[in-house]
Amino acid sequence: MTFRAPQGNRGGRVAQEAYGTFALMARKRWLLVGLAAVLTACSVPDRAPGDRAVAIEGIWQSAGYGYVFDIARDSAGKTRLTSYEQTSVSCLRGDLLAPVGRDGEATAFGEEGEVELVVRRQGGHLIVREPGSAGHIRMNRLEKLPGCPSAVSRNAADRRLQTFDVFWQNLAEHYPPYAHRRLDAAGRKPDRAALAMHNTDRMLGKLLGGAVRKLGDMHTGIEGKGLSLYGKRPGTRDSADMNTDAFQPAIEARLGKRLTPVIDGKVEYASGLPGHLGYLRITQLDDFADASYDVDREKFEQALDTVFAVAEQDGWRGLVLDLRLNYGGFDGLSLELASRLTDKPHFAFQKRARDTQAASGFTPYEKLQVSPSARPGFHGPIALLVSDLTVSAGETAVMTLLNRSPKPTLIGRPTQGIFSDQLSRTLPGGWSLDLSNEDYRNAAGQSFEGRGIPVPQEFRTPVFTATEIGRRCDSAVARALDHLANKPPATTTPCPRGST
Repeated sequence: MTFRAPQGNRGGRVAQEAYGTFALMARKRWLLVGLAAVLTACSVPDRAPGDRAVAIEGIWQSAGYGYVFDIARDSAGKTRLTSYEQTSVSCLRGDLLAPVGRDGEATAFGEEGEVELVVRRQGGHLIVREPGSAGHIRMNRLEKLPGCPSAVSRNAADRRLQTFDVFWQNLAEHYPPYAHRRLDAAGRKPDRAALAMHNTDRMLGKLLGGAVRKLGDMHTGIEGKGLSLYGKRPGTRDSADMNTDAFQPAIEARLGKRLTPVIDGKVEYASGLPGHLGYLRITQLDDFADASYDVDREKFEQALDTVFAVAEQDGWRGLVLDLRLNYGGFDGLSLELASRLTDKPHFAFQKRARDTQAASGFTPYEKLQVSPSARPGFHGPIALLVSDLTVSAGETAVMTLLNRSPKPTLIGRPTQGIFSDQLSRTLPGGWSLDLSNEDYRNAAGQSFEGRGIPVPQEFRTPVFTATEIGRRCDSAVARALDHLANKPPATTTPCPRGST
């Protein structure tokens, strides 16, 4: 697994989330539901035959996801995990990882002491999890490596054709047939002929970028040779093209309160609003401490402790939860937030991965649940503010919260529609591909991939438009305050006195 460092903004937090070959999501990581214990980040000593290390040794192939693992002892007797990315036309080597910790019967692998994934045996299978994400990868044992690693041509022209082929094969094998976002494979053959005729990096980037652009998917993009291009749902905005710093003054003007930062710019709140209401704004679900997932989780938990202690002290009767600008992050933190906002267990969401080898075309669904937290929380009415700038794990949070009781009222505009984790692929010649490969659905079996979670017509409002920002108005907050206070719409004007 090649765990790339974040690449920089490409349309929100999701744009920064490329973590490499195994980083299925770059930052939209998997939740370790029920595995909250922090892994011991220390070296794991080598073990005698018959122990846990021996039990996981061997060649393993994933169901879906396109991974092959080779777990074996090196010449010094140390256990090492070598990962490969496989398609029907390629098998490229990823990272070499070492044991860095343990959790019960599971072994953690990573680099420089940081946990990148956790593996354990379950019968004849290997179960793989990545800290902070939801679900797992199931792997089956193989007798030998299936032609890994495959050769990469030394000839630049041939290598570009290989890059093209591996790019398209990954999409063909892993991109689901989403109802609102279809892969246009018709252009593959003529595009390859065009590349063969004009075989340059510029032409390759143009063809790969064109295929990505057609998908309109913020989680699917191509990088390499000076190109970094990701999609976007038509008719929606990209936070990278907006002055997001101007949002807060408009919010504060409408609330009539300065926001109190808990994690500066990422978690902030206001209390003492009319009608004993509170306001909580969360702009991302990662990078709270520039460290591991466990540290991010601890910082987030402490931030929520602070906010909900104030809620208890001030007697909040309703909460305006603002996720209109949310760059995404860890699904684990989406579910941590949901656990603070319920006093009853409830369904979160279900997910499956594309698997063209399965009869259904997918791995089996995994169903995720929310359990109430024993830490401070809020269980009353919620007005949940969303928009097309609500992306990735932010949308997972919305999908999960809609199963809570009492059900939140959505206000604003439909979300972006990028629920799938990012499957990151290394391509020949220094190129890389991120793509959506999972299907997230709510309890009723509905998918919102490619269309976003809809907002009821009566609660649709402008969200961070140039006009509202320029006048320091906030229609969504005004609608939320009226709704929670049981007042008729427009009782609270979008623009406070003196703000225009």
